Amino acid sequence: MLFVTDGYIFIGVGMSGSSVLLTDEDRVLLLKVSRLLEGIVETLEILKDEESIDSIRRAEEDVKTGRVRDYDDFFEELKHSGEI
Repeated sequence: MLFVTDGYIFIGVGMSGSSVLLTDEDRVLLLKVSRLLEGIVETLEILKDEESIDSIRRAEEDVKTGRVRDYDDFFEELKHSGEI
């Protein structure tokens, strides 16, 4: 059972017959927690993927040693080569 009134959400009826009450603030907090948990799960999935971790390590090494290009320069190279 779901009942909405005056910015409050009542969800179901508990074993004792009492309803669970969520305010607008509660819903905002739950949404934030949900997004945080999604990010954590995504991070854990990346961490268990050895290929992704190796790619990240190589990219970090490229940055440390200066093997990077400015985005605008790279974009211009692509335009001049006809790739875009």
